[in-house]
Amino acid sequence: MSNGNGQNMIDKILADAKAEAKIITDAATREAEAVLEAAKAKAQKESQALSELAQAEADKAAAKQISSAEMLAKKMILTQKQSTMEEVIEAAKAKLLSLTDVEYKVIIIGMLDKAEIDKDSEIIFSKKDKDSFGKEVASNGYKVSEETRDINGGFIVKKGDIEYNYSFESIISVEKEDIEQIAAGILFG
Repeated sequence: MSNGNGQNMIDKILADAKAEAKIITDAATREAEAVLEAAKAKAQKESQALSELAQAEADKAAAKQISSAEMLAKKMILTQKQSTMEEVIEAAKAKLLSLTDVEYKVIIIGMLDKAEIDKDSEIIFSKKDKDSFGKEVASNGYKVSEETRDINGGFIVKKGDIEYNYSFESIISVEKEDIEQIAAGILFG
């Protein structure tokens, strides 16, 4: 019996050891699972934070690309508008230069009537215009200068040392600046 008791005792010690080992293993497994869950939760949180950061960066990059594309589109539109304006101005110049002599003279006399010209002012024409209708302008009460200028249409009003340029080139240049300012106000205002 003593042999049987010894075996029972060994079996009991082994059973107790197995039970203790199972308790320790279960506790270690639970602790490992808790650590694993905490690590998964932390990884999930960091992954979400990185994902949100990546999305924010992507949104920022997309906004920058859209802004850049919008700016490029505005530049292209502005370039086209400027090109169109240049074409219109060139067409206006061509039309002015292609007027018949009678039409041209009517325009010049109309311009003279609108200009502020006093009795001390002189009208300076191109040589061609002075030869064509300088005497007629003088007979309307204007003082036509003996001096001529190299202008391509229009005239210059000289009051003492001050000159007012009514040449077509000057008028178109001033109008062009006004149009550009209006266009800039529309585009960027």
